[in-house]
Amino acid sequence: MINLEEKGNGLFVIKIVMKEVHTLDVPDLKEKIQHAIVERGIKKMVLDLSEVKVITSTGIGIFLNINQILKSQLKLACPNDDVKKVLELTKVTSVIKLFGAVDDAIASFG
Repeated sequence: MINLEEKGNGLFVIKIVMKEVHTLDVPDLKEKIQHAIVERGIKKMVLDLSEVKVITSTGIGIFLNINQILKSQLKLACPNDDVKKVLELTKVTSVIKLFGAVDDAIASFG
């Protein structure tokens, strides 16, 4: 469901390994990410969406929730065109920055 990669200094890249982030999977996904935040002491996170083909509003809610937990230290990377369109239409991109590449998202933390 998720792959975790530590980049140092409290920064982690989490790759969501799911084709669809929809209502049924959301509680499990949210729990896994929140558990990782607490267990690993994650302060900054890049969510790699390259495997995600479809996302629902419930899935988007997870991103907003995680962004709050991390005090706006969440970046999204590598969405496909459909996912990017949903993120833009729902105005998520006005709250959480979106990047075309994971490395660009990592670099944005400075």
